[in-house]
Amino acid sequence: MHTKYPPLNALLAFESASRHLSFTHAANELFVTHGAISKQVKGLETYLGAPLFLRQHRQLILTDDAKRYLPQIQAALQTIKTATDEIKSHQMQSQTLSINVLPSLTINWLIPRMEEFKQRYPYLYVDLSIGDFTVNFEQNCCDIAIRSTTQPPKEVNYLTLMDEDLCLVCAPSLAKHLNCLNDINNMTLLQQTTRPELWGHWADKVNLVLTTKQKFGMEHFYMLSQAAVSGMGVALIPRFFIEDQLADGSLVIPLNTHFISPYIYYVITPKSTNLPLKAQAFIDWLLEIFAPYRH
Repeated sequence: MHTKYPPLNALLAFESASRHLSFTHAANELFVTHGAISKQVKGLETYLGAPLFLRQHRQLILTDDAKRYLPQIQAALQTIKTATDEIKSHQMQSQTLSINVLPSLTINWLIPRMEEFKQRYPYLYVDLSIGDFTVNFEQNCCDIAIRSTTQPPKEVNYLTLMDEDLCLVCAPSLAKHLNCLNDINNMTLLQQTTRPELWGHWADKVNLVLTTKQKFGMEHFYMLSQAAVSGMGVALIPRFFIEDQLADGSLVIPLNTHFISPYIYYVITPKSTNLPLKAQAFIDWLLEIFAPYRH
């Protein structure tokens, strides 16, 4: 008979809270609530029969027992992680993970982040392709797809990644001519041709009657962003896609018109109860990097 061990989740909560000296930061790191961290720590303290934190003026302080306990728990957790990583790496050696992703999500956003996934799973060969077609896993040779739709996908397994936060943007040279909503009607609307209804949805949301006939259509968001940077007109583009342009000032948000579009981003896998380890690894990583964008 093995000696009873403390719950692993409680040890993880204690370790994270000890490093951050914050239940809030630990909750964010472990994707749980502040209350869940507090409950896990209290449970561990009850199990050990000793307090682990002193709570003084909204600040956490490790007790002497916790200071002795922490490095041993960290070493044990690292041993578990190392052993687990070795098994997972062995399972993924010589495997291929085929991923089909929307062009707008791939070019500016996903590819710059893929190096992190590659470092985490160096033996897994990733075959990344782009597409916005309806996914049929029996006909399309991919393990995972990412799509944005107004309705949840059917006949597949799916997880919601994020809503689509659309920003009204333009070049700084045009922003000075936009002092009120109606000034939009003096501009060229840069329109995504695969979603021609977006301007109408946006106008309804902000209570604006669109009267301009000046429109310029483009198929993908990355084309719209380049056109907007060059001053061709105003565009509605997902915030995640133009973070760099907003940061460097090549695009600006001239009017406060917060708008969540009807489109939702989903990660899609074949309808099955058994998800391959390689696919689960990528999905777990996706959920981590999408966490800041989830509401």
